[in-house]
Amino acid sequence: MRYESKPMKRIGDVFENQNSTVSYDLSGLRFLHCGVDTIKQLFDCVPREDVLEKLANHYDNKKTDLIVFGEHAWRFSRAGKTSGYQYLLKNLEIGFVVLLKSFYHEADKQGPHLKIEVTPESVERYGLNRLTKELHTVGSLFADSLIASGVAVHMALDMKGLELPEDFEQRLVTRAQRQLKVTGISNAAYDARGAAFIYGQNQTYMFGSASGLQFCCYDKTEEANHSDKIDFWEDIWKRTPGAENPEDTEYKRGDQVHRVEFRFSHRIIKEFENGNLLKTGEYICIREPRDLTKHLRGLWLYALNNFRLQHSTTYMHPIWQKLIEDIQWQDIHPDFVYSRAQKIAQTDTSKRNVAMFIGNYLKLAARKGLKPEVCVKHILSAGLDSDVAQYFGLLLYGNSSELESMLMEFVEEKLIFHRMNGVGTNQSINAVPF
Repeated sequence: MRYESKPMKRIGDVFENQNSTVSYDLSGLRFLHCGVDTIKQLFDCVPREDVLEKLANHYDNKKTDLIVFGEHAWRFSRAGKTSGYQYLLKNLEIGFVVLLKSFYHEADKQGPHLKIEVTPESVERYGLNRLTKELHTVGSLFADSLIASGVAVHMALDMKGLELPEDFEQRLVTRAQRQLKVTGISNAAYDARGAAFIYGQNQTYMFGSASGLQFCCYDKTEEANHSDKIDFWEDIWKRTPGAENPEDTEYKRGDQVHRVEFRFSHRIIKEFENGNLLKTGEYICIREPRDLTKHLRGLWLYALNNFRLQHSTTYMHPIWQKLIEDIQWQDIHPDFVYSRAQKIAQTDTSKRNVAMFIGNYLKLAARKGLKPEVCVKHILSAGLDSDVAQYFGLLLYGNSSELESMLMEFVEEKLIFHRMNGVGTNQSINAVPF
């Protein structure tokens, strides 16, 4: 359920409802840091043959986990198949984790073979524009013909003095329709599209799916101490001048810092790219960090509305109102209206026919035990690739590698779903011929 909420009256950091019967004083809430925390960059490319040969030989004859590329040592291992990639190379000193060689595409052909994850330290060091260039530099160590195909981003706000209401979970309005609650960890809620977890005494909240849009609220001080990153974050928090004495710092060692974080997967960013911004008559690509710059505030406001904290059915909670009104991001573009669209214009009949075609095929494929890459090739060779592209909301028909990548993710998920529901057994399948 979605509420049409309105902001409260505000004088400074004091918030009241229309009748002044409810009052919140948020003067103790201080923002310490607002920025991009993590970047995950996807590339379509062709892995370098000499790199793959070196990795294979090193794995077969390794005496150490270290391997050198581009004058940097990388910790090398095979990635799990659930990642979709064959190799993992990690160097947290320079701030990059490289996933290389898709399990589902031939190595000598252009495809989604490379993902580079960037640590918060590197995001802070480079900034989004320089980071874009650095990602291409790192990517070129491992692959040729690099084409940025997607980007995931974590947006974070650190603050001290945050006091969430005891019924925070009940007041938070989301699109999730919870079906089950489990007590023990201390609390968890699940639904088909995501989950919510609460650890300890309201220390960590997590809502949504990692493959979609995820909202987290947690004790950043505790997490930074646990991950041994407290020195890095304290240096950033100390940049905020004190409220009473601007020559002093707002953050003092020992202060409890909470983080509100929204994690946009590359799928969600593509849905914005495909579905919104069209009201301006301009097509926008959001494929790499520098593309994000002027859209950060729009994404921030969208996330706050998608996970909205309410005071009541009438009023937005003042904490959320303050996050909306006081947090600014660089390069705001006022002309964009942010809304997601997974599909572009297509008649209901066409969409239904495409859905039946793919759905029934995948049921039969699950029963036969076909692999995802085989299913994708069959679907794309049926002569209906333009209809399939429209169904998945691709505005630029002809970008076959992007369509193949998106279809692969969809097929993998559906085959697992069917097999978990027993379709892979000798049950009868009520499939419509196509």
